Amino acid sequence: MLPDGRRTFRSTKKKDRKEAWDLCRAWEKAAESAGRGSLTEVQARKVLNEILEAIGEGPVRDVRVREFFLNWLTGKQLSKKETTGRRYKKAIEEFVDSLGPKADKSIVALTPADVEHFRDVRTKQGVSAATVKLDLKLVRSVLNTARRHALILHNPAEAVDLPRAKSNERDVFSPGDVQALLGAASPEWKTAILVGYYVGPRLSDVVSLTWESVDLAEGTIVYTQGKTGRKVEVPIHPDLEEHLLSIAGDSPRGFLCPTLGVIKISGRSGLSKQFAALMATAGIDQRQIQSSRNRKFSKLSYHSLRHSFSSALANVGISADVRMKLTGHKNLDVHQRYTHVQLEPLRRAVALLPKLSR
Repeated sequence: MLPDGRRTFRSTKKKDRKEAWDLCRAWEKAAESAGRGSLTEVQARKVLNEILEAIGEGPVRDVRVREFFLNWLTGKQLSKKETTGRRYKKAIEEFVDSLGPKADKSIVALTPADVEHFRDVRTKQGVSAATVKLDLKLVRSVLNTARRHALILHNPAEAVDLPRAKSNERDVFSPGDVQALLGAASPEWKTAILVGYYVGPRLSDVVSLTWESVDLAEGTIVYTQGKTGRKVEVPIHPDLEEHLLSIAGDSPRGFLCPTLGVIKISGRSGLSKQFAALMATAGIDQRQIQSSRNRKFSKLSYHSLRHSFSSALANVGISADVRMKLTGHKNLDVHQRYTHVQLEPLRRAVALLPKLSR
C-alpha cells in the first residue's frame, strides 16, 4: 500500500518466502510512516539499512557534505600544483560555509537550491562572473565524483545555470614585437622569450626547464606542465636551436635560466613585473583594460607568447589536433581561446571558393 492509499505490486526478487515477506513488511512500515508525514531522513535510512541487513547486504554509506568535500580536496592538493590546490581550497571552503548547518548532514540531502544559494552569495560578494563560474564547475566536479562512488543518484549542481562570464582575451605578439623584446632582453630573458615563442610553455615551466629536458641530438624539448602534469614534446625550431647551442651547459640538471628560476612569478619584483618592464623598454604597450572589481588586465604579457605560438601555427595551416599536442591542451574550447587567426589566412581561404561570374 502506497502512502496515498493506492495498492501497488513490486517484486522483491526473493525466492525464499520468509525473506520476501520480511522485505514487504519493511516496505509497508516505511510507506505508513511516509503517509503520516513522520518519515524523516534518519528513519528512512534506518528502515533501508534494516531491509539491507535482512537480505544480507551492508548498510547504506552515509557521508557528510563537509567530510566528502574536504577529503576530495586533500586528494587534489596532493596531485595538483600548489597554486591550483590553494584555488580549489578557497572555492571548497566558500561552498561548505554557504551551506551552514547542512554542511554536516548527508551529502544526499544536497539540492539544486543549495548550489544556487552558493552562486548567489558569491555574486553578491562582488566576485566576478568568471570566478563564480569556475567555483560552480568545481562543485559540479566534486559531486560528479560522489555520484560515481554511488553516494548520490544525481548531481544537484548540474541543474544550476552557470553565470555568463565575459572572459578577457590575451593578444598576441607579432614577429616584430618578439624581435624588439629580444633586442631589449638580458641573456636569460632572451632564452625565456625564445622558448616561450617557439615551444609555448607557461613562464613557470620555462624557468623550471633543465638541460635534461633538451635533446639537441634529436632536436626536441620534452617537459611536464606544472599546471596539468601533462608531458609535452616539441621539436626545436632552428632559431631556438642556434641559441641553445650557444649557451649549452655541461650539467643536465642545470637550469636554462638559473637566475630567473629562483624568482617568484608574481609580486612587485616577480618575473611578471620584470617582463612588463622589459616590454616597456622594447616600446610595447601592455594594452591594459579595466577588469572586474577595479582590477586591470594586461592583454599582452609573457603568457601572450603561448598564445602567439598557437596562433602562428594556426596561421600557417597547422591542424587543431596537432596544435593541441604541441600546447598540451586537452580541451578544444580552451585551445580555441589561445588561437587568434589573422585576416590573411582567412582571405586566402575565401579566395579558394569557386567563382560564379563568367
